[in-house]
Amino acid sequence: MKFYQRALSGSVLVLLTAALLAAAGWRLDSAISNAAKKNRPPARERSYTVDTATLKSQTVAPEITAYGQIQAWRSLEVRAPAAGPITELSPNFRNGLSVAAGETLFRLDPDQAARRVIDAKAALAQANYELSEAVLSLSHVKAERASASAQIKVRETDLDRKKALYAKKLTTVTVVDDATLALSAAEQAERAKQQALLAAKGRIDKAKAGVERAELTLKDVEKTLSEMHYRAPFAGRLTEVEATLGRRISGNEKLALLIDPRALEVSFRVRNADFGHLIDPATPNRLAKLPVKVTLDLKANSITVDGVLDRAATVAGAQAGRTVYAKLNADQALALRPGDFVTVAITEPALQRVAVIPTEAATADGRLLLVNAGGRLEEHRAKILRYQGDELVVGNVPFGRTYVRLRLPFLAAGIKVRSRGNTSPIAVADGRRGRQNGSTNDEGVAIDDTKRAKLIQLVEKSRRMPQERRQRVLAELKKERPSRRIIERLERRLARRGSRS
Repeated sequence: MKFYQRALSGSVLVLLTAALLAAAGWRLDSAISNAAKKNRPPARERSYTVDTATLKSQTVAPEITAYGQIQAWRSLEVRAPAAGPITELSPNFRNGLSVAAGETLFRLDPDQAARRVIDAKAALAQANYELSEAVLSLSHVKAERASASAQIKVRETDLDRKKALYAKKLTTVTVVDDATLALSAAEQAERAKQQALLAAKGRIDKAKAGVERAELTLKDVEKTLSEMHYRAPFAGRLTEVEATLGRRISGNEKLALLIDPRALEVSFRVRNADFGHLIDPATPNRLAKLPVKVTLDLKANSITVDGVLDRAATVAGAQAGRTVYAKLNADQALALRPGDFVTVAITEPALQRVAVIPTEAATADGRLLLVNAGGRLEEHRAKILRYQGDELVVGNVPFGRTYVRLRLPFLAAGIKVRSRGNTSPIAVADGRRGRQNGSTNDEGVAIDDTKRAKLIQLVEKSRRMPQERRQRVLAELKKERPSRRIIERLERRLARRGSRS
Protein backbone atom coordinates (compact mmCIF):
# COMPACT_ATOMS: atom_id res chain seq x y z
CA MET A 1 0.00 0.00 0.00
CA LYS A 2 2.85 2.32 0.89
CA PHE A 3 4.39 1.54 -2.51
CA TYR A 4 1.37 2.98 -4.38
CA GLN A 5 1.29 6.07 -2.18
CA ARG A 6 4.96 6.82 -2.85
CA ALA A 7 4.50 6.22 -6.58
CA LEU A 8 1.56 8.61 -6.75
CA SER A 9 3.47 11.26 -4.77
CA GLY A 10 6.44 10.94 -7.14
CA SER A 11 4.18 11.30 -10.18
CA VAL A 12 2.62 14.46 -8.74
CA LEU A 13 6.05 15.94 -8.07
CA VAL A 14 7.17 15.14 -11.64
CA LEU A 15 4.06 16.81 -13.11
CA LEU A 16 4.53 19.88 -10.94
CA THR A 17 8.18 20.13 -12.03
CA ALA A 18 7.23 19.83 -15.73
CA ALA A 19 4.54 22.51 -15.35
CA LEU A 20 6.98 24.89 -13.67
CA LEU A 21 9.55 24.30 -16.41
CA ALA A 22 6.92 24.97 -19.16
CA ALA A 23 5.81 28.17 -17.45
CA ALA A 24 9.39 29.33 -17.18
CA GLY A 25 10.03 28.59 -20.88
CA TRP A 26 6.92 30.51 -21.92
CA ARG A 27 7.92 33.50 -19.83
CA LEU A 28 11.40 33.42 -21.31
CA ASP A 29 10.05 33.29 -24.90
CA SER A 30 7.63 36.15 -24.19
CA ALA A 31 10.43 38.28 -22.80
CA ILE A 32 12.62 37.67 -25.85
CA SER A 33 9.74 38.41 -28.29
CA ASN A 34 8.81 41.66 -26.52
CA ALA A 35 12.42 42.77 -26.58
CA ALA A 36 12.63 42.07 -30.36
CA LYS A 37 9.40 43.97 -31.02
CA LYS A 38 10.66 46.94 -29.08
CA ASN A 39 13.86 47.01 -31.13
CA ARG A 40 12.02 46.51 -34.58
CA PRO A 41 11.08 49.76 -36.46
CA PRO A 42 7.36 50.35 -37.09
CA ALA A 43 5.93 49.00 -40.47
CA ARG A 44 5.48 51.62 -43.25
CA GLU A 45 2.64 51.78 -45.83
CA ARG A 46 3.69 50.61 -49.28
CA SER A 47 3.70 53.25 -52.00
CA TYR A 48 4.34 53.21 -55.75
CA THR A 49 6.23 55.54 -58.03
CA VAL A 50 4.14 56.63 -61.00
CA ASP A 51 4.58 58.91 -64.01
CA THR A 52 2.37 61.97 -63.70
CA ALA A 53 1.51 65.11 -65.61
CA THR A 54 -0.77 68.12 -65.22
CA LEU A 55 -4.14 68.49 -66.90
CA LYS A 56 -3.81 71.63 -69.03
CA SER A 57 -6.64 73.46 -70.76
CA GLN A 58 -6.01 73.53 -74.52
CA THR A 59 -7.68 74.38 -77.81
CA VAL A 60 -7.33 71.33 -80.05
CA ALA A 61 -8.36 70.83 -83.68
CA PRO A 62 -8.88 67.04 -83.91
CA GLU A 63 -7.82 65.12 -87.00
CA ILE A 64 -9.52 62.12 -88.60
CA THR A 65 -7.11 59.86 -90.48
CA ALA A 66 -8.39 57.66 -93.30
CA TYR A 67 -7.02 55.90 -96.37
CA GLY A 68 -8.42 56.43 -99.85
CA GLN A 69 -7.82 56.36 -103.59
CA ILE A 70 -7.40 59.14 -106.15
CA GLN A 71 -10.11 59.36 -108.82
CA ALA A 72 -10.79 61.63 -111.82
CA TRP A 73 -14.25 63.14 -112.14
CA ARG A 74 -13.57 64.34 -115.71
CA SER A 75 -12.31 61.82 -118.25
CA LEU A 76 -12.98 60.89 -121.89
CA GLU A 77 -12.72 57.63 -123.79
CA VAL A 78 -10.86 58.26 -127.06
CA ARG A 79 -12.68 56.16 -129.69
CA ALA A 80 -12.13 55.77 -133.42
CA PRO A 81 -14.58 57.86 -135.51
CA ALA A 82 -14.44 55.35 -138.39
CA ALA A 83 -12.78 52.16 -139.50
CA GLY A 84 -9.46 52.16 -141.26
CA PRO A 85 -5.68 52.03 -140.81
CA ILE A 86 -3.84 54.60 -138.67
CA THR A 87 -1.63 56.63 -141.01
CA GLU A 88 -0.33 59.25 -138.54
CA LEU A 89 0.22 59.12 -134.77
CA SER A 90 1.16 61.97 -132.44
CA PRO A 91 4.43 61.44 -130.51
CA ASN A 92 2.49 62.36 -127.34
CA PHE A 93 -0.10 59.62 -127.92
CA ARG A 94 1.45 57.33 -125.31
CA ASN A 95 0.68 56.22 -121.77
CA GLY A 96 1.46 58.85 -119.17
CA LEU A 97 2.10 61.76 -121.57
CA SER A 98 0.14 65.00 -121.57
CA VAL A 99 -1.59 66.51 -124.59
CA ALA A 100 -2.84 70.04 -125.21
CA ALA A 101 -6.40 71.01 -126.09
CA GLY A 102 -6.92 70.76 -129.87
CA GLU A 103 -3.78 68.71 -130.46
CA THR A 104 -4.09 66.10 -133.24
CA LEU A 105 -3.70 62.68 -131.66
CA PHE A 106 -3.97 60.43 -134.74
CA ARG A 107 -5.12 60.31 -138.39
CA LEU A 108 -6.86 57.55 -140.34
CA ASP A 109 -6.61 56.76 -144.05
CA PRO A 110 -9.13 59.16 -145.74
CA ASP A 111 -9.52 57.31 -149.09
CA GLN A 112 -12.47 55.18 -148.05
CA ALA A 113 -14.26 58.14 -146.43
CA ALA A 114 -13.65 60.25 -149.55
CA ARG A 115 -15.25 57.55 -151.76
CA ARG A 116 -18.25 57.52 -149.48
CA VAL A 117 -18.59 61.29 -149.90
CA ILE A 118 -18.63 60.89 -153.71
CA ASP A 119 -21.29 58.16 -153.46
CA ALA A 120 -23.38 60.34 -151.16
CA LYS A 121 -23.21 63.29 -153.60
CA ALA A 122 -24.31 61.04 -156.50
CA ALA A 123 -27.21 59.73 -154.43
CA LEU A 124 -28.25 63.30 -153.62
CA ALA A 125 -28.19 64.26 -157.32
CA GLN A 126 -30.32 61.23 -158.17
CA ALA A 127 -32.81 62.15 -155.45
CA ASN A 128 -33.07 65.73 -156.79
CA TYR A 129 -33.69 64.42 -160.34
CA GLU A 130 -36.47 62.15 -159.08
CA LEU A 131 -38.01 65.12 -157.27
CA SER A 132 -37.95 67.27 -160.44
CA GLU A 133 -39.50 64.46 -162.46
CA ALA A 134 -42.24 64.02 -159.88
CA VAL A 135 -43.05 67.74 -160.02
CA LEU A 136 -43.36 67.67 -163.86
CA SER A 137 -45.53 64.57 -163.67
CA LEU A 138 -47.84 66.31 -161.21
CA SER A 139 -48.37 69.28 -163.57
CA HIS A 140 -49.20 66.91 -166.45
CA VAL A 141 -51.74 64.97 -164.35
CA LYS A 142 -53.38 68.23 -163.26
CA ALA A 143 -53.86 69.23 -166.92
CA GLU A 144 -55.40 65.86 -167.78
CA ARG A 145 -57.77 66.13 -164.79
CA ALA A 146 -58.87 69.58 -165.94
CA SER A 147 -59.58 68.19 -169.44
CA ALA A 148 -61.62 65.34 -167.95
CA SER A 149 -63.67 67.82 -165.93
CA ALA A 150 -64.40 69.87 -169.06
CA GLN A 151 -65.45 66.69 -170.90
CA ILE A 152 -68.01 65.97 -168.19
CA LYS A 153 -69.57 69.40 -168.60
CA VAL A 154 -69.88 68.85 -172.39
CA ARG A 155 -71.50 65.44 -171.88
CA GLU A 156 -73.94 66.89 -169.34
CA THR A 157 -74.99 69.65 -171.80
CA ASP A 158 -75.43 67.12 -174.61
CA LEU A 159 -77.54 64.87 -172.42
CA ASP A 160 -79.83 67.75 -171.40
CA ARG A 161 -80.34 68.77 -175.05
CA LYS A 162 -81.21 65.24 -176.15
CA LYS A 163 -83.65 64.80 -173.27
CA ALA A 164 -85.40 67.99 -174.41
CA LEU A 165 -85.65 66.70 -177.98
CA TYR A 166 -86.98 63.38 -176.72
CA ALA A 167 -89.67 65.18 -174.79
CA LYS A 168 -90.83 66.86 -178.08
CA LYS A 169 -90.79 63.47 -179.82
CA LEU A 170 -87.98 64.69 -182.07
CA THR A 171 -85.51 61.91 -181.19
CA THR A 172 -85.46 58.35 -179.96
CA VAL A 173 -84.71 56.72 -176.57
CA THR A 174 -81.58 55.17 -178.02
CA VAL A 175 -80.01 58.59 -178.59
CA VAL A 176 -80.73 59.60 -174.96
CA ASP A 177 -79.22 56.38 -173.65
CA ASP A 178 -76.07 56.87 -175.69
CA ALA A 179 -75.66 60.39 -174.26
CA THR A 180 -76.11 59.02 -170.71
CA LEU A 181 -73.46 56.36 -171.24
CA ALA A 182 -71.07 58.98 -172.64
CA LEU A 183 -71.55 61.13 -169.50
CA SER A 184 -70.87 58.15 -167.23
CA ALA A 185 -67.68 57.34 -169.14
CA ALA A 186 -66.51 60.96 -168.80
CA GLU A 187 -67.12 60.90 -165.04
CA GLN A 188 -65.17 57.63 -164.68
CA ALA A 189 -62.26 59.11 -166.61
CA GLU A 190 -62.31 62.16 -164.28
CA ARG A 191 -62.09 59.89 -161.19
CA ALA A 192 -59.12 58.06 -162.75
CA LYS A 193 -57.35 61.40 -163.28
CA GLN A 194 -58.09 62.33 -159.62
CA GLN A 195 -56.45 59.13 -158.48
CA ALA A 196 -53.45 59.79 -160.70
CA LEU A 197 -53.19 63.29 -159.19
CA LEU A 198 -53.01 61.85 -155.65
CA ALA A 199 -50.33 59.36 -156.76
CA ALA A 200 -48.29 62.18 -158.31
CA LYS A 201 -48.46 64.18 -155.06
CA GLY A 202 -47.32 61.12 -153.09
CA ARG A 203 -44.44 60.64 -155.49
CA ILE A 204 -43.32 64.21 -154.81
CA ASP A 205 -43.40 63.65 -151.02
CA LYS A 206 -41.40 60.46 -151.47
CA ALA A 207 -38.87 62.26 -153.65
CA LYS A 208 -38.50 65.04 -151.05
CA ALA A 209 -37.86 62.45 -148.32
CA GLY A 210 -35.25 60.84 -150.55
CA VAL A 211 -33.54 64.21 -151.01
CA GLU A 212 -33.48 64.81 -147.25
CA ARG A 213 -32.09 61.33 -146.61
CA ALA A 214 -29.38 61.84 -149.20
CA GLU A 215 -28.45 65.21 -147.66
CA LEU A 216 -28.14 63.66 -144.16
CA THR A 217 -26.02 60.86 -145.56
CA LEU A 218 -23.78 63.38 -147.27
CA LYS A 219 -23.37 65.37 -144.02
CA ASP A 220 -22.49 62.20 -142.10
CA VAL A 221 -19.83 61.06 -144.55
CA GLU A 222 -18.41 64.58 -144.81
CA LYS A 223 -18.21 64.73 -140.99
CA THR A 224 -16.52 61.35 -140.94
CA LEU A 225 -14.04 62.59 -143.56
CA SER A 226 -13.29 65.69 -141.46
CA GLU A 227 -12.81 63.50 -138.33
CA MET A 228 -10.26 61.22 -139.89
CA HIS A 229 -7.84 63.22 -137.70
CA TYR A 230 -8.82 63.15 -134.01
CA ARG A 231 -8.17 66.26 -131.87
CA ALA A 232 -8.03 66.33 -128.05
CA PRO A 233 -11.15 68.16 -126.75
CA PHE A 234 -9.32 69.32 -123.59
CA ALA A 235 -5.84 69.24 -122.11
CA GLY A 236 -5.13 66.07 -120.19
CA ARG A 237 -3.02 63.01 -119.59
CA LEU A 238 -3.35 59.78 -121.61
CA THR A 239 -3.63 56.28 -120.24
CA GLU A 240 -4.77 52.86 -121.49
CA VAL A 241 -3.37 53.67 -124.96
CA GLU A 242 -3.96 50.88 -127.50
CA ALA A 243 -2.86 52.39 -130.82
CA THR A 244 0.11 51.80 -133.09
CA LEU A 245 1.03 53.24 -136.46
CA GLY A 246 -0.46 51.22 -139.36
CA ARG A 247 -2.92 49.31 -137.21
CA ARG A 248 -6.36 48.81 -138.78
CA ILE A 249 -9.06 49.72 -136.30
CA SER A 250 -12.83 49.36 -136.36
CA GLY A 251 -15.37 52.09 -135.88
CA ASN A 252 -15.97 53.26 -132.29
CA GLU A 253 -13.06 51.17 -131.02
CA LYS A 254 -11.56 52.46 -127.74
CA LEU A 255 -7.97 53.62 -128.29
CA ALA A 256 -7.12 55.49 -125.05
CA LEU A 257 -8.48 57.23 -121.97
CA LEU A 258 -7.92 60.98 -121.60
CA ILE A 259 -7.93 62.25 -117.99
CA ASP A 260 -8.07 65.87 -116.89
CA PRO A 261 -5.30 66.18 -114.23
CA ARG A 262 -6.95 69.31 -112.83
CA ALA A 263 -10.17 67.45 -112.02
CA LEU A 264 -9.04 64.98 -109.35
CA GLU A 265 -10.73 63.95 -106.13
CA VAL A 266 -10.08 61.41 -103.39
CA SER A 267 -12.51 58.72 -102.27
CA PHE A 268 -12.13 57.30 -98.76
CA ARG A 269 -14.13 55.55 -96.05
CA VAL A 270 -14.64 56.72 -92.47
CA ARG A 271 -16.31 55.10 -89.49
CA ASN A 272 -19.87 56.08 -88.66
CA ALA A 273 -18.67 57.68 -85.43
CA ASP A 274 -16.19 59.86 -87.34
CA PHE A 275 -18.73 60.60 -90.09
CA GLY A 276 -20.93 62.28 -87.50
CA HIS A 277 -18.20 64.88 -86.89
CA LEU A 278 -18.09 65.77 -90.62
CA ILE A 279 -21.74 66.83 -90.96
CA ASP A 280 -22.48 70.54 -91.17
CA PRO A 281 -24.63 71.44 -88.12
CA ALA A 282 -26.44 74.16 -90.11
CA THR A 283 -27.40 71.77 -92.96
CA PRO A 284 -27.45 68.16 -91.68
CA ASN A 285 -27.95 66.79 -95.19
CA ARG A 286 -24.53 68.12 -96.29
CA LEU A 287 -20.93 67.80 -95.22
CA ALA A 288 -19.10 70.71 -93.66
CA LYS A 289 -16.44 72.29 -95.89
CA LEU A 290 -13.62 71.00 -93.72
CA PRO A 291 -10.02 71.16 -94.96
CA VAL A 292 -8.22 67.91 -95.77
CA LYS A 293 -4.63 67.00 -96.50
CA VAL A 294 -3.90 64.13 -98.87
CA THR A 295 -0.46 62.54 -98.62
CA LEU A 296 1.07 60.13 -101.13
CA ASP A 297 3.87 58.30 -99.30
CA LEU A 298 6.83 57.95 -101.64
CA LYS A 299 9.25 57.08 -98.83
CA ALA A 300 12.06 59.54 -99.51
CA ASN A 301 9.84 62.22 -101.10
CA SER A 302 6.15 62.36 -100.16
CA ILE A 303 3.53 64.50 -101.90
CA THR A 304 0.99 66.49 -99.88
CA VAL A 305 -2.07 68.11 -101.49
CA ASP A 306 -4.72 70.32 -99.90
CA GLY A 307 -8.41 69.76 -100.44
CA VAL A 308 -11.88 70.25 -99.01
CA LEU A 309 -14.75 67.86 -98.24
CA ASP A 310 -17.25 67.69 -101.09
CA ARG A 311 -19.93 65.02 -100.66
CA ALA A 312 -20.80 61.62 -99.24
CA ALA A 313 -21.96 58.58 -101.20
CA THR A 314 -24.98 56.46 -100.38
CA VAL A 315 -24.50 53.42 -98.18
CA ALA A 316 -23.97 50.31 -100.33
CA GLY A 317 -25.15 46.96 -98.99
CA ALA A 318 -23.68 45.83 -95.69
CA GLN A 319 -20.49 47.89 -95.95
CA ALA A 320 -19.26 49.44 -92.71
CA GLY A 321 -18.79 53.19 -92.48
CA ARG A 322 -19.42 55.82 -95.14
CA THR A 323 -17.68 56.71 -98.39
CA VAL A 324 -16.70 60.37 -98.56
CA TYR A 325 -15.29 62.42 -101.45
CA ALA A 326 -13.02 65.45 -101.22
CA LYS A 327 -12.00 67.86 -103.98
CA LEU A 328 -8.28 68.47 -104.42
CA ASN A 329 -6.40 71.64 -105.23
CA ALA A 330 -5.93 71.56 -109.00
CA ASP A 331 -2.49 73.18 -109.00
CA GLN A 332 -1.08 70.91 -106.27
CA ALA A 333 -2.63 67.66 -107.55
CA LEU A 334 -0.80 67.56 -110.88
CA ALA A 335 1.71 65.04 -109.51
CA LEU A 336 -1.02 62.58 -108.45
CA ARG A 337 -2.45 59.87 -110.67
CA PRO A 338 -5.88 58.20 -110.58
CA GLY A 339 -5.55 54.96 -108.64
CA ASP A 340 -2.94 56.26 -106.16
CA PHE A 341 -3.54 55.07 -102.59
CA VAL A 342 -3.14 57.99 -100.21
CA THR A 343 -3.51 58.96 -96.57
CA VAL A 344 -6.25 61.51 -95.85
CA ALA A 345 -6.19 63.79 -92.78
CA ILE A 346 -9.40 65.76 -92.09
CA THR A 347 -9.06 68.69 -89.69
CA GLU A 348 -12.19 69.21 -87.56
CA PRO A 349 -13.28 72.50 -85.97
CA ALA A 350 -11.28 73.36 -82.85
CA LEU A 351 -12.49 72.13 -79.45
CA GLN A 352 -12.22 74.64 -76.59
CA ARG A 353 -11.16 73.85 -73.00
CA VAL A 354 -10.07 70.26 -73.48
CA ALA A 355 -7.06 68.25 -72.37
CA VAL A 356 -4.84 65.86 -74.32
CA ILE A 357 -3.73 62.76 -72.41
CA PRO A 358 -2.11 59.43 -73.37
CA THR A 359 -4.45 56.57 -74.26
CA GLU A 360 -2.94 54.50 -71.40
CA ALA A 361 -4.03 57.11 -68.83
CA ALA A 362 -7.77 56.33 -69.01
CA THR A 363 -10.06 53.35 -69.23
CA ALA A 364 -12.47 52.78 -72.10
CA ASP A 365 -15.19 54.72 -70.26
CA GLY A 366 -12.87 57.66 -69.43
CA ARG A 367 -11.89 57.01 -65.79
CA LEU A 368 -8.66 58.81 -64.77
CA LEU A 369 -6.52 58.53 -61.64
CA LEU A 370 -5.76 61.87 -59.99
CA VAL A 371 -3.17 62.49 -57.29
CA ASN A 372 -4.45 64.56 -54.35
CA ALA A 373 -2.46 66.77 -52.02
CA GLY A 374 -1.81 63.84 -49.67
CA GLY A 375 -0.21 61.76 -52.41
CA ARG A 376 -3.15 59.35 -52.72
CA LEU A 377 -5.05 58.40 -55.86
CA GLU A 378 -8.56 59.57 -56.67
CA GLU A 379 -10.72 58.39 -59.57
CA HIS A 380 -12.39 60.88 -61.90
CA ARG A 381 -14.59 60.17 -64.92
CA ALA A 382 -13.73 62.34 -67.94
CA LYS A 383 -15.62 62.63 -71.22
CA ILE A 384 -13.67 61.17 -74.15
CA LEU A 385 -14.25 63.47 -77.12
CA ARG A 386 -11.79 62.10 -79.69
CA TYR A 387 -9.24 59.35 -80.22
CA GLN A 388 -6.06 60.76 -81.76
CA GLY A 389 -3.70 57.86 -82.37
CA ASP A 390 -1.93 57.24 -79.03
CA GLU A 391 -3.67 60.19 -77.37
CA LEU A 392 -7.14 61.09 -76.15
CA VAL A 393 -8.89 64.45 -76.28
CA VAL A 394 -11.01 64.66 -73.12
CA GLY A 395 -13.34 67.15 -71.50
CA ASN A 396 -14.98 67.50 -68.10
CA VAL A 397 -11.65 67.29 -66.27
CA PRO A 398 -10.25 69.38 -63.36
CA PHE A 399 -7.61 71.47 -65.08
CA GLY A 400 -4.49 72.02 -63.04
CA ARG A 401 -4.75 68.68 -61.22
CA THR A 402 -2.05 66.00 -61.48
CA TYR A 403 -3.01 62.71 -63.15
CA VAL A 404 -1.31 59.35 -63.71
CA ARG A 405 -0.07 58.98 -67.28
CA LEU A 406 -0.05 55.17 -67.22
CA ARG A 407 -2.95 53.46 -65.45
CA LEU A 408 -1.60 50.06 -64.36
CA PRO A 409 -3.88 47.23 -63.15
CA PHE A 410 -2.75 47.39 -59.50
CA LEU A 411 -3.43 51.14 -59.17
CA ALA A 412 -6.76 52.18 -57.65
CA ALA A 413 -8.35 54.95 -55.61
CA GLY A 414 -6.84 55.34 -52.13
CA ILE A 415 -3.41 53.91 -52.95
CA LYS A 416 -0.48 56.08 -51.92
CA VAL A 417 1.89 57.01 -54.73
CA ARG A 418 4.97 59.07 -55.28
CA SER A 419 4.89 61.33 -58.32
CA ARG A 420 7.82 61.03 -60.68
CA GLY A 421 6.74 64.12 -62.63
CA ASN A 422 7.46 62.50 -66.00
CA THR A 423 8.91 65.05 -68.41
CA SER A 424 9.63 62.53 -71.11
CA PRO A 425 7.76 63.29 -74.34
CA ILE A 426 6.55 59.69 -74.59
CA ALA A 427 4.82 57.89 -71.71
CA VAL A 428 5.92 54.49 -70.49
CA ALA A 429 3.84 51.90 -72.33
CA ASP A 430 5.54 48.61 -71.56
CA GLY A 431 3.00 47.62 -68.87
CA ARG A 432 5.57 47.07 -66.13
CA ARG A 433 4.57 48.31 -62.67
CA GLY A 434 6.76 50.70 -60.72
CA ARG A 435 8.88 49.45 -57.84
CA GLN A 436 9.11 51.07 -54.47
CA ASN A 437 12.43 52.92 -54.26
CA GLY A 438 13.33 51.17 -57.55
CA SER A 439 14.99 52.27 -60.75
CA THR A 440 12.97 53.86 -63.58
CA ASN A 441 14.81 51.77 -66.18
CA ASP A 442 15.30 54.85 -68.35
CA GLU A 443 19.04 54.86 -68.67
CA GLY A 444 20.65 56.02 -71.87
CA VAL A 445 21.46 53.55 -74.64
CA ALA A 446 23.87 53.71 -77.54
CA ILE A 447 22.40 53.53 -81.10
CA ASP A 448 24.02 53.57 -84.50
CA ASP A 449 23.70 56.49 -86.93
CA THR A 450 21.38 54.61 -89.33
CA LYS A 451 18.80 53.89 -86.64
CA ARG A 452 19.15 57.43 -85.27
CA ALA A 453 18.42 58.89 -88.74
CA LYS A 454 15.32 56.69 -89.18
CA LEU A 455 13.92 57.69 -85.80
CA ILE A 456 14.59 61.39 -86.41
CA GLN A 457 12.80 61.14 -89.78
CA LEU A 458 9.84 59.42 -88.10
CA VAL A 459 9.51 62.22 -85.54
CA GLU A 460 9.88 64.99 -88.13
CA LYS A 461 7.09 63.51 -90.31
CA SER A 462 4.68 62.92 -87.42
CA ARG A 463 1.65 65.19 -87.86
CA ARG A 464 0.04 64.31 -84.54
CA MET A 465 2.97 65.32 -82.28
CA PRO A 466 2.84 68.95 -81.03
CA GLN A 467 5.75 71.16 -82.04
CA GLU A 468 7.04 71.57 -78.48
CA ARG A 469 7.04 67.82 -77.90
CA ARG A 470 8.69 67.21 -81.30
CA GLN A 471 11.56 69.54 -80.37
CA ARG A 472 12.11 67.75 -77.05
CA VAL A 473 12.17 64.33 -78.71
CA LEU A 474 14.58 65.50 -81.42
CA ALA A 475 16.85 66.99 -78.77
CA GLU A 476 16.82 63.68 -76.88
CA LEU A 477 17.60 61.69 -80.06
CA LYS A 478 20.58 63.90 -80.83
CA LYS A 479 22.21 62.98 -77.51
CA GLU A 480 25.03 60.48 -77.52
CA ARG A 481 22.98 58.05 -75.37
CA PRO A 482 19.23 58.79 -75.78
CA SER A 483 16.55 57.61 -73.36
CA ARG A 484 15.80 53.88 -73.57
CA ARG A 485 12.05 54.43 -73.21
CA ILE A 486 11.98 56.93 -76.07
CA ILE A 487 13.96 54.60 -78.35
CA GLU A 488 11.71 51.61 -77.55
CA ARG A 489 8.51 53.58 -78.14
CA LEU A 490 9.68 55.03 -81.46
CA GLU A 491 10.84 51.60 -82.63
CA ARG A 492 7.36 50.20 -81.96
CA ARG A 493 5.80 53.02 -83.99
CA LEU A 494 8.26 52.40 -86.80
CA ALA A 495 7.43 48.69 -86.77
CA ARG A 496 3.66 49.41 -86.94
CA ARG A 497 4.16 51.76 -89.88
CA GLY A 498 6.24 49.14 -91.68
CA SER A 499 3.55 46.50 -91.18
CA ARG A 500 0.86 48.81 -92.59
CA SER A 501 2.93 49.65 -95.68
